[in-house]
Amino acid sequence: MAKTLEDNLVNLFSSNRLSFYKYDSKDTDSMALERYLYNIEVLKSLYPLLSILEISLRNRINQAIETVVKSNWLLNELNNQNILLPNEYKKLLDAKQKLLNKGHKNICTDDLIAELSLGFWIHLCTKRYKTVLWHRQGFFRTVFADYPNFSEFDKLSKVFPILQLMLKLRNRVFHHEIIINHSYGINNCYKDLRRLLGYISKDSIVYLDKICDFNNIITKQKPQ
Repeated sequence: MAKTLEDNLVNLFSSNRLSFYKYDSKDTDSMALERYLYNIEVLKSLYPLLSILEISLRNRINQAIETVVKSNWLLNELNNQNILLPNEYKKLLDAKQKLLNKGHKNICTDDLIAELSLGFWIHLCTKRYKTVLWHRQGFFRTVFADYPNFSEFDKLSKVFPILQLMLKLRNRVFHHEIIINHSYGINNCYKDLRRLLGYISKDSIVYLDKICDFNNIITKQKPQ
């Protein structure tokens, strides 16, 4: 008996991978395949938001440190550790080594910003960096320029859970993992991350809404 297109796709993607898309022991390969393909559509639709968020966040944090704490801080930090704690300092040194391995002879700030992981920048938003960074006058406002209430107490604690959500979701999306069954709800994830981007720049929301297809994808007929 000739194999169907569905049979070929199940074989191509592997039953093991599709098993993550079976919510019940009675679920068939066909149901899992539908969910798998739908998950790909959702992953794709989230890429613009996550990409803009990641680039905007790291650039704003770097800008805040440059203007409020110390200019040329990344290059200075390589030679004289003043701001970073051991874990983040090691990541900075590792980033420099990776750039050298890629053939970079004259490493600049932009090279380091691009090479450092999203996790590095989000770790700079933890309470361990409150004194050296976030309690500095104007630091929070530089990063989250369009936050709705700057007089609010401990604003960082309001933002940090969304940053953690961003990091976890970003890693799942970029590693092509299942997200359509996210415990928080993928709609809620999108709304929170879109709001976070609005804290950084309201203008970026206007641009995002022109290129992002998430709302159209998520309102389609979902696989059962």
